[in-house]
Amino acid sequence: MTILDTSVMVALLKGSPEAVEKLREIANDGSPVVTTIITVYELLKGASLSSKREENLIDVKEAISNIQVLNLTPEACAEASNIFTELKKSGKIIGEFDILIAAIAKTNGECILTRDRHFNAVKGIDLIQW
Repeated sequence: MTILDTSVMVALLKGSPEAVEKLREIANDGSPVVTTIITVYELLKGASLSSKREENLIDVKEAISNIQVLNLTPEACAEASNIFTELKKSGKIIGEFDILIAAIAKTNGECILTRDRHFNAVKGIDLIQW
């Protein structure tokens, strides 16, 4: 499986040809795509705050209804606390939501498709950056 992070989901919702092509590449390799409950929250929050609230909420709800969503488990929370501790010690803190997404990926043994470079600071996760 490949986890689509928030940056990728936003690009897909905006109809980015590059995002669509990357998704096709992954699908052609036979890897199912999923997202996380954290990304679902971030997308819904962004749509709620947008100037096209109702239209964007409809689009987000449709998108998330068509993809498997990995949940935040107690194991992922424990992993997130480990990630946070390592990042704090190294002075490379990233956003809490990204730490949670990374922890979900680590506990599920999955890679993350992302446009964000800050995931590079997290040890032990597989990334596909585009």
